[in-house]
Amino acid sequence: MSHVFSQGHVSTIANIRRHHPLPVGAGSRVIGGQFIKANEIIAISEHPTEYRLVDAAVQLRVNPAQLSGHLLKREGESVQQDEVLARRRIPLRFRPLEVLAPIGGFIRTINAGKILIEGNRERVEIHTPIPGRVFSITPDEYIVIELKGVQIQLPWGHGESAWGTLKLVGEAPSDEAEGFRFNIDHRGAIVAMGTPLTEEILHEANDIRVRGLIGGSLHARLVPLVKEMEFPVGITQGFGHLAMSARIFNLLKTYNGREMALAVSGEADWREMPPEIIIPIDTTAAPEDLGRTQPFAPGQKVRILQAPYLGEIGTISSLSEGPQQLESGLWMPGAYVEMPTGETQYLPFTNLEQLI
Repeated sequence: MSHVFSQGHVSTIANIRRHHPLPVGAGSRVIGGQFIKANEIIAISEHPTEYRLVDAAVQLRVNPAQLSGHLLKREGESVQQDEVLARRRIPLRFRPLEVLAPIGGFIRTINAGKILIEGNRERVEIHTPIPGRVFSITPDEYIVIELKGVQIQLPWGHGESAWGTLKLVGEAPSDEAEGFRFNIDHRGAIVAMGTPLTEEILHEANDIRVRGLIGGSLHARLVPLVKEMEFPVGITQGFGHLAMSARIFNLLKTYNGREMALAVSGEADWREMPPEIIIPIDTTAAPEDLGRTQPFAPGQKVRILQAPYLGEIGTISSLSEGPQQLESGLWMPGAYVEMPTGETQYLPFTNLEQLI
């Protein structure tokens, strides 16, 4: 899945709770208060692959009320494909009339001369991408997992959630990625870099089989390519050619080599839960909290992070009621910003930095 969000926050220690929706009929494999590992199975659902309705009375040429006298199978019994469900012998006819099962499964109901067959069941496992404690279980709705950790919300991400070892590239953020090459140490890791993601980086990351990729920014034209990747991708600053903020880079540097989650999907309501980086931590060893980003509001001063206004300071005159279409074709939430020249421009939140 691919989402764009207007704002986020960075916290070096947060009480994080994640809702994992349960399919109808899913059975929990955990109990309240239980501590679980990343990627552990928390529930299992089994559902039929298909249903088939067989008009047995018509095939046997009998009144629906007379079907019961010809049945060889009853409700709840399992059947194999092409197995005989009902048979009617006709005098002077060499072969009897028969009703065959079109699929394997079991007989769900027999009513009004018709037989409903439920296909063989498919097993679906529900995993949690993060470790933690089972906070609560609501049958047939969701399981809530709780943990303490670093939380960095991202303005954009695409793919499925991933868990792996954080491998940070470079010593400081930069707007250039020249000279970087992936190596075997990056295979199976979640690689983060303080530079913009380029087409070359995406291809190399795919070739080396990283588990996830995090960069400072991404050009909008690369979104279709990102959707072809076999791993999740997240950006910390927004679309364009932007280096990762020193604040986020230094926080990732603190936990380089630790296991982390790049959580992009799987939430009950993704509109309220943006993509994020989650790093479980020992709360006794957590550094000082860096604080939260406050919501954008009219009258607020902002620094613009996108050309042709890169580095300029503007004032938010109003917020858009909903996402607006940009020149790139993307629909993104944003604000109308009054520039130093007096003109007003619509800019996405991802390309604005709050000045507090």
